[in-house]
Parts: sequence; C-alpha cells; structure tokens
Amino acid sequence: MQVGYIGLGAMGGALARHLVDKHSLSVLDLNPAVVATFEQLGARAAPSAKALAKGCEVVLLCLPRSVDVERVLFGPDGLAEGLSPGAIVVDQTSGVPGETRRFASRLAEQGVDLIDAPVSGAMATAIAGTVSIIASGPEPVYAKVLPILKAISPNVFYCGGRVGNGQTMKAVNNMMNAGCRLATLEAVAMGRKFGLPLEAMTEALNHTTGRNFTTQGMLVAIAEGRQSTKFGLGLQVKDVNQALSMGMAQGVPMPVSDIVRGLLQIGLNTLGEQAQLEDMIRVVESMANARFTGAPLASSAH
Repeated sequence: MQVGYIGLGAMGGALARHLVDKHSLSVLDLNPAVVATFEQLGARAAPSAKALAKGCEVVLLCLPRSVDVERVLFGPDGLAEGLSPGAIVVDQTSGVPGETRRFASRLAEQGVDLIDAPVSGAMATAIAGTVSIIASGPEPVYAKVLPILKAISPNVFYCGGRVGNGQTMKAVNNMMNAGCRLATLEAVAMGRKFGLPLEAMTEALNHTTGRNFTTQGMLVAIAEGRQSTKFGLGLQVKDVNQALSMGMAQGVPMPVSDIVRGLLQIGLNTLGEQAQLEDMIRVVESMANARFTGAPLASSAH
C-alpha cells in the first residue's frame, strides 16, 4: 500500500520506522537529516505535503499541535491539494478533538476521510513496536487503516466512531500521567529528606499500593543514573493546558489538574523552552531542597 508519513520527530520517527519494510512509504519532515535517514532505509522523500499526498492511499501525521496539522492539511502545497477522493488521513497528533473534527469535515467535502489515532507510551515502547495506539473514527474507515496501525504496534484500542474520541482519551491519560508523576516525585523527595534511599523506596513502592508508571519507570531510571524520557517539557505543558481547556468546556472542575499545570509552567519558565520533562526532577529537588540520588541534604526531621 502507498503510505505517507509527515512528522518524523522523536515519536513520529519511531512510529514511521515500523512502516518502512511493510509498505511503500513516502515521508516529509522539516529536518533534512531525519528525512535522509529514512531515505537510506528505503523510504521516498517528498518535497511537499501536496506532492506526498499524490498517489498515497493513507497519510499519517504526527505533529506537535493541531495548528500544525491545519497548516499541513490546508496551507500552501498542503495535503488537501494532493489527496484524491477515497484517501484516508490518520492524525496521530495529541491534538484538540474539536479542531480535529473540523478538519475531518473539511476533508469530507472532497471525499477524504480523517480519523485520529494518537499514541501513549514511553519512547522505548514506540521503538519496540509495542506503544498503545488510541483510535477513533467511522468504523469502516478504521477497519481500512487497522492493518497499518497494527504494523506500528499490535496494541490498538478503538474508542468509537466519533472523530476526536481517541484524542479525548489521550488527554485523560496525559492528565492522569502528569498528576501521578509530580505527586510521586514530591512524595519521594519528602522520603529522601528523611534519609530513605531511593533504591529502597523504589522497590517498596513497586510492591505496594503507591505503584504507578512513574515508580516503575522514572524512579528506576533515576536510581540507575539514566534518562527515563525524552519528552519535551513544553509539549507536556501544552497537553495539560489542552486537557484543562477541555474540562472547562464541559463544566468539569479540575483543581488538582490546575495545580499540576502550574508546577509544570514554573518548571518551563525556570528551565527554558528546550527543557525536557525529565528536568522536572531538578525543579522538585530545588523546591524540596533534596536530592534523589547521593547523600541526602540536611533535614530537620527527628
């Protein structure tokens, strides 16, 4: 099948690699070096979204924000100018569900379908081909692209026929993950101030009711002196802001989530636009006057 992939960043690049050997793949990205790597793997480099669309039956997108998706779809030399009736766009961006439905409506006017299929999981799962894919859209369209999604990962979950449901589920997941991460880090910082070794806390937490994705991933990585995630802090702030906006639109109070957003924004303002989510460890250490590894700082605990 003729497949296109636009957005070869850390996550998109890892996802697209699983398609190189299984389909005739065309790629597009702003980073020439990344595109060159895919060419070496056997993919075809497209000069524009419009050019990529011509001949492609399915085009997948993995971009930072919905505004980027709109530009790629409907901007100059955009996908919409090259897509033929019957083509399918799969948006893997962690985007705004309402915006994605609007894009789907515009594309439907020219006989093109759009579904959303964002992913959730650490980079290691994307590279290994086991990342979770959360999809939604008309079932006949979903059925057509399911083999492509399964080529990326066998872990595909269908959230119904309404476009944007997958992105809504991703927003729920992102908010819960961010909240658990910061709550875990601040609690562990408190334990460190009392002199508890990180390794001992990690082992105990992972065998008790406090166990979560952060205790099983980030804490283990910190104890081993390695990086646990390469996700940009700015993107995490974007995801949390997006989830809060969705809650406000539905009249759902989200006071805990708002605190999480504030802490992440403090981190981004302090560390700068290039900061990684991993760098929130330094922010929590500074707030608590504690270290996660090495000798604990002086404590007033008795």
